[in-house]
Parts: sequence; C-alpha cells; structure tokens
Amino acid sequence: MRQMGKVLHTEGEYALVRVEKRSGCGGERCPLSSPFVDDSGSDFYTVRARNDAHAHPGDTVFVEIRDTVALSIAFFLYLFPILLALGVYLLLSALFARQALALFGLFGSLGGSFLFLRWLNSRLAIDYRVSALARPEACNQCPLQPGKTPWGENRG
Repeated sequence: MRQMGKVLHTEGEYALVRVEKRSGCGGERCPLSSPFVDDSGSDFYTVRARNDAHAHPGDTVFVEIRDTVALSIAFFLYLFPILLALGVYLLLSALFARQALALFGLFGSLGGSFLFLRWLNSRLAIDYRVSALARPEACNQCPLQPGKTPWGENRG
C-alpha cells in the first residue's frame, strides 16, 4: 500500500510524515495510521516512517507498508468478526435447541472480537517506510500542496 505524504520532521533514519486519510480509513484508524500521533479530528494523520529516500522536511514523499500487512489488517478488521460470529452461531445452534443461546453466543463473539482487535492494535507495530520522493508538479489534486484544498481546488 502506497500513499503520498509530506515530511514534517526528520529524526536520524526516521521521518514524521503527514499523510491524507483515504475513504477506506474508517475515521481515525487506517492501515497507514499510527498511534504515534492521534490527530483523528483532521483529514490527515502522522506516521513515523523509516526514511529510505533520505527526504528532508517539506519534501513530498511516498509512504509504504507491505501489501501483505495491509491485507492482513483488512482481514482482521472486516472479515474476522463476521467469520467468528457466524462460526459461533452455527456451532451453538447445532449443539443446543434453544436459539437464544446461539444469539447470545453471536453477540458475545462480536464483543470478543472487538476486544481482540483492541488488544491486537496495541501490540501491532507496522513498518512504514519512505520509499521515494514525489515530484510536486505530478500532484495535480494533492491536498498536501500549498494553496490546495483536499479536493484539488485553489484557495482564494
């Protein structure tokens, strides 16, 4: 997964990069987001990335994570709770004649998957890296450029 961002600060071999949230980010959490800086009230978030491109503050860069990491995160966020709830519901409805137990199991598994995801989020360390410098003129609708709104229109 690759997104464009702007380097805010460099710290040795790492850089703090401001990245625009995408529509699939679901609010404050995103595969390219980080608990390092919580700016969930904005359209941007900040990540700490290994600065392989040797970017400097103010540079527009590409920030990457491995596709397998992004797909794993998407699986755990979207499919894992559904598959767990469905499995628990089918198992309990096969074992017990009362549907109420199966429904309690379904809701319990959804709550359990939520707790598991919170625990996993606190333990997960994503390896972000600045992979390349981006040419500013190649960014027609980039909201990171001065004078641009998130929709690519010039501010007046």
